[in-house]
Amino acid sequence: MPPTPIPTAVRTLMELFAKNGERAYPVGGCVRDTLMGLPPHDWDVAVTTAPERTMEICRAAGYAVVPTGLKHGTVTVLVGEEKPRMPIECTTCRTEGGYSDGRHPDAVSFTGRIEDDLSRRDFTVNAMALDTAPDGTLCILDLFGGQTDLEEKILRCVGDPDTRFGEDALRLLRAIRFAVRLDFEIAPATYAAIRRGAAGLARISRERVASELKQILTGRNPDRGVALLMDSGLMPYILADIPVVLPADTRIADLPADYPTRLAAILWRTETETAHAALVSLKPSGEESHAVMTLLDDRAPLNSAAPIDMATARRLRHQYGALAHTRQILRAAFATTAADRTAEERLAQLIEASSAAREPVTAAELALGGRDLIALGVPAGPTVGKTMARLLDAVLDDPAQNTPEALSELVRKFQVE
Repeated sequence: MPPTPIPTAVRTLMELFAKNGERAYPVGGCVRDTLMGLPPHDWDVAVTTAPERTMEICRAAGYAVVPTGLKHGTVTVLVGEEKPRMPIECTTCRTEGGYSDGRHPDAVSFTGRIEDDLSRRDFTVNAMALDTAPDGTLCILDLFGGQTDLEEKILRCVGDPDTRFGEDALRLLRAIRFAVRLDFEIAPATYAAIRRGAAGLARISRERVASELKQILTGRNPDRGVALLMDSGLMPYILADIPVVLPADTRIADLPADYPTRLAAILWRTETETAHAALVSLKPSGEESHAVMTLLDDRAPLNSAAPIDMATARRLRHQYGALAHTRQILRAAFATTAADRTAEERLAQLIEASSAAREPVTAAELALGGRDLIALGVPAGPTVGKTMARLLDAVLDDPAQNTPEALSELVRKFQVE
């Protein structure tokens, strides 16, 4: 029996199909996570009915149905009494033809046999289903030893691993992600097949590659994930042959757990132009791209003459915005000397303190605006902008100056200079 209770909506759907002489089997990751005592992200159900019959049964029971992927036999059913109702993906049990593009099946055949559906899945721990026994209790359908592999914490392909990875090369990256997320070892035969099939990753869309990389970098134990990507030979197909070099004492897990920061970390030793090309190839969002390149913008060793004080911290906040603190943490992680690391860490602390105190670091935060300056006699036009810049410079040195009275006095001084 699964250690985690099955949602009522899922049991209700299973009972509905049984009453109609059919079967609905919770399958895949939701079964794996339930057996591990983890809350599933979503519930996928394999059904013995064609998609049209699936919709007919569910609509007759009063459930809303969305035909989300009829070509592949998938409909989404909204089940439950409470709103929002629980979305459950129902996909017809099927077999698949060849994979000429190394990603999508050339043909899909609906069979209504759960055995066919389980045999096409990637890893044994993802190839289990739940069924209802004659006495009404739940039982586990496990044709490939998934429960044993769960207990032994092994990630193993269903059947021949070269065949599985040849069908869908994205599974190469999924294997690394699952191994890291679940803290499993990859079975030797499966790992050897990953190495043999690494070049297949070149056939996968860059968006899908980036999605897997993001989950590996921001998930559990990113350092092991990066080590596996490098050792397996997958990394060159992710970052266009850019060598990833991390100092021995630098841990990605110690950095803020966001994608741009950790991606910047593995690109840190790469020249800016090359790093930018690798970044663009991953097709990030504009916000992600800006964040990564901002973090990589200034990687020169710390200028020892620069004062390590709050004024410097405020100026870094002004220059880098919300990324200032993260940038300093990255620089500390990659500092070449202990003295530089200490200085960078101190600056990171000061930046955090300045941010927590909400010290003004932009012109918009000044106590006087452009109209106020004009009222004080500053000519409209470029002079207003230049005066605002001078006022901000003074406030970056001393936030106590950010009052209408103090700033007005400064404006008067500027006018007589």
